[in-house]
Amino acid sequence: MQIGKWLGVAGGTALALNAAMADHGPGTSGGGVGTPSGETMKPGKFSISVREDYTEFEDLSDGAITRKATRAGDIDLLDRSYLTSVAVSYGVVENLQVGLSIGYYDAENAREAEFKPATGETEMVTFDPDGLTDMWLTAKYRFYHGPMGHLAAYGGIKLPTGKSSVYNSEGERVEPSATAGSGAYDGMIGLAHSRFLTKQLTLDVAAQYTIRGEHDDFRLGDRIDAGLAVAFRIMEDIEAKFQPSVFAELNFRHLFKSEEAGEDDPNTGGSALFITPGVRARLGPHAGLTIAAPIPVMQDLNGEQLETDFKLLGELNFEF
Repeated sequence: MQIGKWLGVAGGTALALNAAMADHGPGTSGGGVGTPSGETMKPGKFSISVREDYTEFEDLSDGAITRKATRAGDIDLLDRSYLTSVAVSYGVVENLQVGLSIGYYDAENAREAEFKPATGETEMVTFDPDGLTDMWLTAKYRFYHGPMGHLAAYGGIKLPTGKSSVYNSEGERVEPSATAGSGAYDGMIGLAHSRFLTKQLTLDVAAQYTIRGEHDDFRLGDRIDAGLAVAFRIMEDIEAKFQPSVFAELNFRHLFKSEEAGEDDPNTGGSALFITPGVRARLGPHAGLTIAAPIPVMQDLNGEQLETDFKLLGELNFEF
């Protein structure tokens, strides 16, 4: 099976992870939605984030589907997806926080177009990948806090708690990149920097590398993420109960090719760049709301894959 939606499933789990690594709660004003902060939570502070990510994929004509399936052998198709995730974070001691995140993946009209050389026809098979995602356990340590802002190192381990055993309508096993969980243990390391440019303007920069594990002789490609976010707090009074801000973010993602039985799959992996405008508001001392719309400005995908049209997301954050 050739994978044509890595920005849907594989990308969505990374967004859930970033929610656990961020530190942009109700009392802060900086940051985007895919760039972890260099800040850490204060000791004893506890936060819960509930997030919904919606992804709309390109709509291919029957002719385009046939051409892609003929060239690749088969191609995965999907109309849209929803990823509902929950992230919990806790400030353990000064400069150190830990977290976990997990989600539920819901795909609409997931199917695979298979080219049959014997008949020269393309057949469609369906599958249901909906289910729990894998769980990430994370930690972030801030090793610098001074005139240049905040610098932190972070990392995590992904546990294969998600739904990975999925079969299509012909009884064939669906590959992990099209399911809610991968069935493998993964690891992640990263660096984040945050600082105030002015009293109301903040900058966040981060980069991370995700190392994929192998399961059932299949290994998803490793992943590189880099992000830059600039946010502006509209009101000067940082103590105001209602505290709106706006932000803009650039996110770059590169996924290496997946491997099956030690061989690279030519129709997996690639690079994408998103620009994300968004708004965030503190709704009192313990709650915050974020709404954003990641827009793909570049998608350089290997082989025959399905591109992303647009994304929308909303997040509620509670801190105590």
